[in-house]
Amino acid sequence: MGSVESLKFLDADEVPYLAGQYGTPVFIYDLPTIKRNYDYFSQTPNPYGLTVRYSVKANPTRAVLAYFNQLGASFDVSSVWEARRCLNAGIDAKKILITAQEISEGWEPLCVNGMEFDAGSLQQLKIYGEKFPRTSISVRINPGFGSGLVKKLTSGGVHSSFGLWFAQLDEAVALAERYSLSIKRIHLHIGSGHDSEVLEKTVNLALVLCAKVPTVTHLNLGGGYKVTALNSDPHYDHHAVGERIGASLKKFHSQTGRKLHLEVEPGTFSMALAGSLITRVIDVVNTGPDGYRFIKIDGGLTEIMRPSYYGALHPLVVVKRSGVEENRDICQQMVCGHCCIAGDSLTPAVGNTEDFTPITMARAEINDYLVIERVGGYAASMSVKNFNSYPEAAEVCRVAKNNYHVVRERQTLEQMTQNERDLPLT
Repeated sequence: MGSVESLKFLDADEVPYLAGQYGTPVFIYDLPTIKRNYDYFSQTPNPYGLTVRYSVKANPTRAVLAYFNQLGASFDVSSVWEARRCLNAGIDAKKILITAQEISEGWEPLCVNGMEFDAGSLQQLKIYGEKFPRTSISVRINPGFGSGLVKKLTSGGVHSSFGLWFAQLDEAVALAERYSLSIKRIHLHIGSGHDSEVLEKTVNLALVLCAKVPTVTHLNLGGGYKVTALNSDPHYDHHAVGERIGASLKKFHSQTGRKLHLEVEPGTFSMALAGSLITRVIDVVNTGPDGYRFIKIDGGLTEIMRPSYYGALHPLVVVKRSGVEENRDICQQMVCGHCCIAGDSLTPAVGNTEDFTPITMARAEINDYLVIERVGGYAASMSVKNFNSYPEAAEVCRVAKNNYHVVRERQTLEQMTQNERDLPLT
């Protein structure tokens, strides 16, 4: 049997208290963990300056955005709607870079107010140039290769629509010149959960491209930095990678006389391990001597879809109803969510969304708690919202033990259906 996972930041006795206060399922976000993770990336070695942009798609809850703003972060948004959420959280538009597949209505006033625009195609570059000639712009590049936890998370190469194909850079430069645009930033994001070796290869190509465009002052390497979530995960030294990237930037400076400002977007790294989802065990079933023991919980796809969509494993921790983290009576069990669909599983075969496998964990009984870790990012923001008409879970910020603040109330049925209208039948 494999090793049993442990709680990341909660104490076991907090779990039944929080469940009693706020109900289950409930997301808990730990502010000290967020700060520690943000500070770590802020200290990334950089010879000519560094901007840390929080990727809003990881978790766009207003209190979370406001906290990153307080920490000094800049922001990367993937839609006009995310940009507006930033403004609602008190964030200056000048701190926002939009990198979006769709340029929705209302993007122009945001740019007027200072939001920077990152063109991901020749069409987007043209749209921006027509509206804002004689200004600066960023260009996102598809380097022709990528890296990610699984193929669905790889955002570079011929199978990815993200970014301008690297061989089209000359066309982009000519188009920018047509509208008197200055290309300020080259942006590359190769995938989520990428390999650092591939990132360093990306930097080498990016610097070749930067050398061709003398107006570039900023190099943005995107996000997707790995976190050590499971006991079996290795430690990732992102500072060591930063040192090697810094050496490449210094070499570029010696060859060109240009000092490139570095940007990173650690959404996953900042938030993933800062979030726990507390659920309650609602049933336990088995499928016979040749089958499995299944734990059923009162959460699932409606809160977290990464296991079902990516085949991603999350640390799962059983806390007894008495508030004790159980690590003695262990066995292999499957975990499934409350949604009435066969794919709502928390124990996929790694990287395989078509199969499931039991994992080693404490033996859970009805009314115990199952805490799902690594859910601060890409969980509440990327769930199968309201499937089976389950309401959105509450979200709570943990300042410290015994100091909690609700930052999103549990959704009501009235809120879920408020935009529905009756059909006028005669």
